[in-house]
Amino acid sequence: MRELIKEAIADLKKNDGFIYVTSEGKRVDLHEAAARGIAVTPVNPKDDVIKKLENAGLHLTDGRFLNDLNELIGLITGQSSAKTSKRRTFSDQEKSKILEEWKKVEATGKKTKAAFAREIGIGYQTFINWLRG
Repeated sequence: MRELIKEAIADLKKNDGFIYVTSEGKRVDLHEAAARGIAVTPVNPKDDVIKKLENAGLHLTDGRFLNDLNELIGLITGQSSAKTSKRRTFSDQEKSKILEEWKKVEATGKKTKAAFAREIGIGYQTFINWLRG
């Protein structure tokens, strides 16, 4: 399975966007085929990869299968999708308290804006927007 995935990645990273196959279905370099006079058919590597993965039991075009697979990966790695997909909304009062706290921290000069934002669990750009706000 690992080799199949590595091969799929390599196929999708090719610069010319296509792979070329002979009438027997063997892959061949376009320049080599031209030099030897071999007829080739261009194949979208994405379609080829999807077919190979489906033959191996990975149905990546099936949304439900993908959701289940992503959930499984999240549970195995400890990165549950439920934790990462929710966005927090702050009330104006919460924002004011955070900005007041920042003023105290800024006066000490011990933390950067980015470190402070990370510490309280908001994005740096969100924090900057609040400061401008």
